[in-house]
Amino acid sequence: MMLLQMRGCLKWSEGTVADRLTGPSVLALVGEQRIGPDLWRVFQPMKALEDAGYPCGWAYKKYPTDGTPGGNVAAFFNDLTFGLIHGTYDGYLLPRMGWPPDYRRVAEAWFADCRAKGKFVVYDADDDVFTSQETHRRVELGWMEGKSYEQLEAERFERIWAMQQCDGVTVSTQRLATIVRSFTNRPVVVVPNAIDLVWFRGVVRQTKRQIPGLTIGWAGGRRHDRDVEQMAEAWGRIAARYPEVRFVVQGWVPPVILEHVGRDRLSILPWMNLERYPCGLAQIDIACCFAADTPFNRAKSPIKCFEAAAAGSAVVASPTLYGAVVDHGGSGFIAEGAAEIEDALAQLIESNATRRMMAKRLLKTVEKRHSLAGNLWRWPAAWSQIAESARVGRLVAV
Repeated sequence: MMLLQMRGCLKWSEGTVADRLTGPSVLALVGEQRIGPDLWRVFQPMKALEDAGYPCGWAYKKYPTDGTPGGNVAAFFNDLTFGLIHGTYDGYLLPRMGWPPDYRRVAEAWFADCRAKGKFVVYDADDDVFTSQETHRRVELGWMEGKSYEQLEAERFERIWAMQQCDGVTVSTQRLATIVRSFTNRPVVVVPNAIDLVWFRGVVRQTKRQIPGLTIGWAGGRRHDRDVEQMAEAWGRIAARYPEVRFVVQGWVPPVILEHVGRDRLSILPWMNLERYPCGLAQIDIACCFAADTPFNRAKSPIKCFEAAAAGSAVVASPTLYGAVVDHGGSGFIAEGAAEIEDALAQLIESNATRRMMAKRLLKTVEKRHSLAGNLWRWPAAWSQIAESARVGRLVAV
C-alpha cells in the first residue's frame, strides 16, 4: 500500500506517549483525489501511528467503473473488504465520505458484513458538511461544479446517510461535535487537528527563500470575500505606508485582495501538492489568519495558525477560530476591522524584535498544545471508545 512520502514525525519522551498508543487496528478509506483535510485527518496521523508501530493504514475507496448504476458490485465489494477478508483490520475510518444512492445496496452489504464479522466503522469530519450551511456556502462562492442546488443538497444527504450507518464519529472541534450529535445517537468523539511539526518544519528548512524583503501573506482555499475583506483593506493601507513591503497569497486569490493591493505588489504562489505546500508558507514573514464569524467557520479548527507558527511567521488573526490559540500582544495580535489589522501589521513591520518574539512564543504554544506527537494518542483512544460502544450495542441487540 502506497503512503505519502513524509518523513517520520515523532520523537517520544521516555516512552510515555508511545505507551498510550494501544487500541484496535484501523484502515482509512479515502477518495482518489487527495485533499487538504485528508492530510490532517488521515495521511499525517496514519503515517505517524505506523512509524510508532501502531497497526493502521489507508487505501483508496473506488466506485464501480463499468458505468452501470450499482454495477460491478462483486469487484467493488471485494476491493473494499480485502482487509476484512484477510482479517487485517479491526475497523475502518471513512473521512467525509458520501455514498451515492446507485451504490447504496453495496454499502448496505458492506456495513452488514462489518457487523457480522465484529468489525466497527468510524466516520470522520473536520468541517460542517452536514447542514445546509455547506450548500449555501458553495452556492455563494459559485463553487458548484456544474451541479444544481438540489444536487448539492443530495450530496449532503449522502454524507449524512453514510455517517448514520457508522458506529461512531470523530470530529475536529467541540462545536462540530454538537452539530453531528443532532444527526446521530452514536458516540461522537473530538480528536483535534494537530500538526506534524517535525515534518512541516523540515520542509520549511529545505526551502529556499524566493521572495525578497519583508512579506505579509495569506494562504487558503476558495472562500467568501467577507472572510478577508477587512484584511484586504488593511493590506491596501499598509501598501501605501510601506512601499518596501511585499504581499504574498498562496492558493486561491480572493478578488477583494486584488482590489486593494496592486498586482505589482502581490506575489501569487500556485497550489502545491500536499507533500510540498509548506514551501509556500516559508515565503511569509507575517501571516494573516482570518475567518468571518459565521456558523460554518465557527465549526472549523485553527490549523492556519498552526501552520504559520511552524513556518516561523508572526501572526495577525481574527478572534473567530484563532482567539483561543493566539495570546493577544504576547504570541501575536488578535484584530477586528481594517484599522486594528493595519495597526497590528504596522507594529510587526516596524519592530523586528517584536515580530521574532511573537513568532517564537506562538511556536512554543503550538509545540506544547497542538503537535501531532503530543496528541497522537487521541486517535486510538477514540477508536477504542467507539469500538467498545459498538461491541456492547451488538450484545444488547442480540
